[in-house]
Amino acid sequence: MERITSEYGTMLRMNCSIQAEGSFADVKEDMNFRRYLYRGKANALAESILLAMGRNINKLHCKIQTGRTGSHLFSLKTA
Repeated sequence: MERITSEYGTMLRMNCSIQAEGSFADVKEDMNFRRYLYRGKANALAESILLAMGRNINKLHCKIQTGRTGSHLFSLKTA
């Protein structure tokens, strides 16, 4: 609990929440994902995994094209 409530932990949680919201926006807008095509928990999970893999490949492709393969996506924000 101490690590989570420390100033550094707060900054990490804030940065993580910002990155997660951006991921969903990218999937919805850039990949035109609006709804799951298959029913059932297992099928929805499989579709989510495929979307995540496609997004990660797209991110890697963009990093390679711009020459940023040795850097982080976001710097740590201060509170």
